[in-house]
Parts: sequence; C-alpha cells; structure tokens
Amino acid sequence: MMQSPLSTEHGIRQSKTSPSFLHSNSTSHTWPFSAIAELIDNAYDPDVAARQLFIDMEDVNGTQCLTFTDNGAGMTPEKLHKMLSFGFCEKVEINGHKPVGHYGNGFKSGSMRLGKDAIVFTKNGKFMSIGFLSQTYLASLGAETVITPIVAFDTAEILVHTDDGKPSLQHITKYSIFKSKQELMEQFGKVPGRKGTRIVIYNIRRTKDGRPEFDFIDETDFKIPDDIIDEQAGKKFRRQDRQDYSPECDYSLRAYCSILYLNPKMQIILRGKKVKTQKIAKSLNNTERDVYKPQWLPRGVKITFGFSPQKNHYGIMMYHRNRLIKAYERVGPQLKPGRQGVGVIGVIQCDFLQPTHNKQDFDYTKEYRSTLSALGLKLTDYWLQKKGHTSLTRSNSPAIAPGPEEEEPAPTPDQLWVQCDNADCLKWRKLPEQWKNKKLPDKWYCNMNPDPNFRSCSVPEEPEDDPDEEIAGPSYDKSVKRQLEREKREEKYRREQKQQMAIQEKEKQLRQKDLQLQRLGAQIQQSIQSQAGDKKPSHADLVRAEIEMNRRKQMETQYQKMVVELKKQESQLHKQREELLQAQQVAHHWKQRAEASVSTTTASQRTPRQPQAGPSGFAPQKRLSNSPTIPPSSKVPRMDDSDDDCIIVEDNPKTSFTSAAKVKVETCHTGVQTDPADVVRVSASTVREVLKLSPTDQHQLLMQQTKRLNEQTAQLKSLRRNVSRLIGVLVPELSLEDNDIDMESESVDELLKQVLEANKNQ
Repeated sequence: MMQSPLSTEHGIRQSKTSPSFLHSNSTSHTWPFSAIAELIDNAYDPDVAARQLFIDMEDVNGTQCLTFTDNGAGMTPEKLHKMLSFGFCEKVEINGHKPVGHYGNGFKSGSMRLGKDAIVFTKNGKFMSIGFLSQTYLASLGAETVITPIVAFDTAEILVHTDDGKPSLQHITKYSIFKSKQELMEQFGKVPGRKGTRIVIYNIRRTKDGRPEFDFIDETDFKIPDDIIDEQAGKKFRRQDRQDYSPECDYSLRAYCSILYLNPKMQIILRGKKVKTQKIAKSLNNTERDVYKPQWLPRGVKITFGFSPQKNHYGIMMYHRNRLIKAYERVGPQLKPGRQGVGVIGVIQCDFLQPTHNKQDFDYTKEYRSTLSALGLKLTDYWLQKKGHTSLTRSNSPAIAPGPEEEEPAPTPDQLWVQCDNADCLKWRKLPEQWKNKKLPDKWYCNMNPDPNFRSCSVPEEPEDDPDEEIAGPSYDKSVKRQLEREKREEKYRREQKQQMAIQEKEKQLRQKDLQLQRLGAQIQQSIQSQAGDKKPSHADLVRAEIEMNRRKQMETQYQKMVVELKKQESQLHKQREELLQAQQVAHHWKQRAEASVSTTTASQRTPRQPQAGPSGFAPQKRLSNSPTIPPSSKVPRMDDSDDDCIIVEDNPKTSFTSAAKVKVETCHTGVQTDPADVVRVSASTVREVLKLSPTDQHQLLMQQTKRLNEQTAQLKSLRRNVSRLIGVLVPELSLEDNDIDMESESVDELLKQVLEANKNQ
C-alpha cells in the first residue's frame, strides 16, 4: 500500500494550499491603500491595541522595503503561526473596543498585494518570534503547498527548541534579505519598547518600467501617481468608482489615514511625521443629528450632517466598527446635476451591514440599498432646512443656467478638537471658541488645555454621545420639509379634486347613455313581446329580432321608393298611350271624312242622319266603317260596327285627356245617346298637327309611338316582377307562384297595397 507523504489529522490527509494562492488571494485589493489599511487594522485591533504605528519606506541591505512597526502587545509563536495561516481569527471585543478584522485573511492578502515577500518580527515580553511568508522562497523550493518558516528566541536571544526551529532559521537566513542571526536581532531593536511587531515587505510591486506603484518623492507621504496603471487589471491604481472628482484620500496615504477611524485611538507616524487624525463627525460646520431607524433594526442609528471645511469633499462617510469602509459616497441630490447637497458630509456607523473582504465596500444587499436611499432623503431634509426652499428650486430649475459658482468663504468647524501627543494618553480635548483662529503647535499635550478641568492626561475625555443610548429623533426642526410636504399634499388634493370632477362628469355622461340604452332596450323588448305574445324571448332572440326589425325597415323603405317610382312611371305610360291612341283615331277619322266628301256621288244609296249640335259647338261626324282595330281601354273609344262613337274637339289645351271619364252624356247622333266611355276629347291643336302630316308621316309617327309604347309596357312588366319578388320576401306566406298569380298583371299592384296597409297596422 502506497504511503502518502502528506501530513494528516485524525488519520486523514490535510488539504494543501498552492503557493500561487498567495498572489490570487491578494488581488481582492484593487486599490493599494486598502492593502495598507489591513496592516493598520491589525495594529489597531484590541488584541494588539498599539498606541503608535510607524509606516515608512526603508532601505534594508540594499533593498527597498515597506516597514510597519507598532508598540502593541506582540504575538506568541503559536499566534504568529495562526496569523500566517488562513482563516484563523480569535479577536474579540475588549472594553468596548470592537475588532475590525474578522475574516482571518487581512495580513496575507494585504502584505502579498504590496510585495512578494514579507517577514514578521514580533515580541511579547517573553518570546521574540520570526515568521517568513514569501512567494520567492516557495518558488525557489518548488514547493507544492504554502510553508512558513517560524523561529522563536527568548529574551536572551537563545533559540527556543522546536522540531522545525533550526531548519526554519536556516531557510530564513538563506532565502530572505537577512543573512544572519545578528541581522535578524537588529530588527527587534527597531521595535519600541518591550512589546511590539515589525513587518518588513520587500520585492514591492512595480510597473513594467520598473517604477514602484507608490511615489516616494514626498518625504512625508506615500502617494499614488495618476499615470500608474495596473497592467494585469488594466486599470489605474487610483480608485475607479469616482466620476468627476478625486478626494485627496484617494491618492494620499496621509490624508487617508487621517479619516481612517471614526474615533481615532492610535497615533500613526507616516515617514517620521505624525498623521493629523481628526474626528470627522466633530469637524463639520452647522452640525445636526438625524436618526435612521428601519423596521429590520431594533434601534435607531445616529447620522451626523454638516458642511465640510473643504467644499469639494462631500458625501457620506460610512464606517463599520469605527473603520472607514466608504468615503465621500454621494447620495440623493448629490448624484444629480446642480449644486444641491454640495459641501454636505454625512457620517454614519453601519455596524448592521456586512463589509466585503477587502473592507472597501458593503455587500450589495437590500439593507444596503435601503440605507443609501434613506441617507439621500435625510440629506435632502438637512439641505432644505439649511439652504431653504429657494435654493432647491434654483438648483433643480432647468431654465436657470448653472453659471459660475459663487465664491463663499470656507466654513469653519463648529467645534475644535485636538488629540494629545502623549503616547500613553492620546485623549481628545475640546478647545474653546477663541482657539478656532489660532494655529496649534505640531505637538499638543493635555497640559496646554486652557480649560483647567481637562488640563491633565489623567482626566478622562469629555463625555460624548453614548453609542448604546436610544436616539429619540433629529436635533433640528424640519419645518421646511413640513412646509413642502404640506404644499405637496395641497397640490395632490387639488389634482385629486380635479380628477374627481372629471370622473363625476364622465359618470354622468355614462349614466345618461345608460338610461338611453335602457329606454331603447325597453322599447325593443316591448315591441318583441307584443309580437311574440306571452313568450319570453332570450337575449339571443332579442338580438336577432332587433336585427330582423332593422332589415325589414330597410327593405320597407326600398319597397316604398320602388312603389312611388312604379306609380309615377305607370301614370306617365297611361298618359302617353291615351295621347297616342286619340291622335291616331282623330287622324283616321278626318282622313275618312275627306274621302267621303270627294265621293258624294257614290254614297247616295244611304241617307245620313241629321246631325244635332253638341254642347261643344262642333257637329259630330258620321261613324267611320272599316276602321282599324284599336286596343281596348277604359278611356279609348270603340270603333266597331255595333256602337256609335263621338269625338269632341276642344280648343282649351289645358283640358286633360284623363278627364274624359267624367264627361256627361253627349248626343252625337240624332235620337242616339252616347256613353261617356265612347267619347274621346281631343285638343284642336293636336288635330291640326296631325292633319298637317302626310299619310306616310302619319304612319311613321304611329309606328314610333307604338314602339315607344311597347318599350314602356315592357319596363312596367319588369318593375312589377321586381315588386312581386320584394313582396315574396316581405310576405313569404303569400306563395305567389304557387297561387298562379300573374306577376306582370295589375294584380301585383293590388297585393302591394294590401302589404302596405298590413305594415301600417302593425
């Protein structure tokens, strides 16, 4: 059975960590100052509680190094081993001092981001321990997992016996920049006091042209040049989440360290010069307090608002456990174009949110988004109260050009606070108003305080707001906000009233239309019920009945129009036929009379009747024999041998031929009475026109009139057929064809009258 060379625990092999993980783990720090902040946090946390931290760039044995030296509690060899391992964190809160680190990864990610190799010197008063975390060392060994040589000495500089003590010391002196035990012991001498820790980082990160990512030209600061690019990420080393501004803390380590902690408790000396830390919540002008209390928090969180002494530095300072996570985060009106919110700083401690691993942002949760939204609203309230409604209107009005910014004097802080430079004290003292315009010395101590009550380092700091105290509400009256809200409510009320009136008007119109529809529906239903009797039709029947009613009305209208046209054409046809027959009869009569006058000698065998004068003044003529047969008509005289006819010529052309049926009985022959039906009245003008024509022309006229009569008769028959079809549609129960009714006869006219009468009765 093959034996594994790997170390085991509980009889099971342990997981290995690849040396390349040291680099990949460091990439979480895209901004180099966040890596430095991890090392500062380790010195600040309560398990170390350093009073001073020295940060510098030094030349060690000809190598450019970054050094971090504190005077804290130091570490034992076992604690050092856990610090060089991954995920171990035993930090707890001590006397209200909450630890910043809680992932157990800060030193590894931070140190390996700044350089490839780091060596730690720590002493706790009993042991002096050295730990070596190096990517170069692991690459030289070809190691498959991360190994960290650790060696410990007692206070007499004697090596503490452990299984890996001597091999670790040999590897450190062989692969590090310290080549002997003496050189290692010299680094312990640079740690002030009996306890403390010193971290030396070398093979610092450089650009492709060999320049370090930091600019060390300023002998009191570490700065990030604007043109330094991260070749791997393709981004500048400066922070990229700004759009149009870059606060000094983004590229100056000194400025960043001055605001790194909400309540600074440690003195930071950068390149030999103390960083002037500040209590940012107490360094504002026109300071006010507000409260953020969402439903998912058991108690409210204090928010401090004020105007920044540096006008271009504004936004929300978001801290977590006293440590700055996000600086100058713009919210609410500060994100919009204009001047609203410019110069306002808000300070809040967001212990209820969870920071990311690099401690430069918060997890993008619902709680985080709600917090940003609430901060924007509260910042707007503060701005309105301090700058007024007119400033808001001017800032948001698109009609007003932005114009050049007005030069305003830089606001001075409401309070002046200073920290004692005594490393054993470091208390914050509040100075009187008159000291605001005075220049303070570089080093200030409690015995310089003009207030005799706080002139000694032994006197505690002035009491501040208790973080555990329940906050009742904002410290200022939001009268402008209430006024705006009242105006908004009134405007909303007016809009709602206007909308309500419009709705009521529409409802009124709808009710009127609904009433009309109800009336129409009642009429339709009443009509259908009267036709259907007691039968209650369904909704579908009502719809079909209404459709059928509309169809019948349309057909009845068309039918009536056709009847009127039919009567008109029929009247014209009768008139033309009477005129034609009468003209033909008169012409034929006078033609026979002319022939008789010529042949008087041959007619002596028959004695003519004695004429009697008619009432018209014209003598009636002898009945003509052998006259052509004329179609029978109620108004055309009969010309057969059995009857005597009378023709009356009138001089009045306005007399209508259709009135012949009303003529009284005329005596046309002696002793003989003539029936009015046998009398034909002809105007004298018609007779004269016919007599002017020759026999041939008279014959042609007769043929034309006959042809015209036949055409009009055919039109009359066609019209009657169409009418009979329409009657069949309207009254299908008549069955015209089954009853042998001639659709071209006058019987159709009689049926038409009956149908019209029936529709009127309905």
